Amino acid sequence: MSGSWNIDVASSVSTIRATAAQAESVEPAVTGMEQALLLAASSIPGGVVVAALNDVVTNRLGPNASAAVARTGTILTSTVQAVSFYVQGDLEMASSAQRSAARAGVPSSLPGAGPRPLPL
Repeated sequence: MSGSWNIDVASSVSTIRATAAQAESVEPAVTGMEQALLLAASSIPGGVVVAALNDVVTNRLGPNASAAVARTGTILTSTVQAVSFYVQGDLEMASSAQRSAARAGVPSSLPGAGPRPLPL
C-alpha cells in the first residue's frame, strides 16, 4: 500500500449501513417485478410477447439482480473489514481487504463487466 489513509470511521460506518439497507431492499423489489411480469404474461394469449416476458424474468432480471446483490455483499463485507483493520491500526490488512473489494468486479452479463481495480 502506498501513501497514507485518513478515514472518517463514523461516516464510513454510516455509509456502509445505508448501503446495506438499500441492498436488502433490492431482492423484494425484484421479486415484485418478476411477479408483475409473470402476471402480465399470463393475461396475454401466448406468442412472442409471453416468451419475451418469460425470458426477461428467467434469464435477465432474476440472475442479474442476484449477481448485483451478491457483488454488493462482497464489497460491503470487504469494506467493513478494511475499516475494522484501519481502526485496529493494521494498514496492511486494510489494504488487503480493499483489494478484495476491488476484485468483486461486475458480472459478465452487465455492462462494464470485469474487475474494477481501486487506485492504491
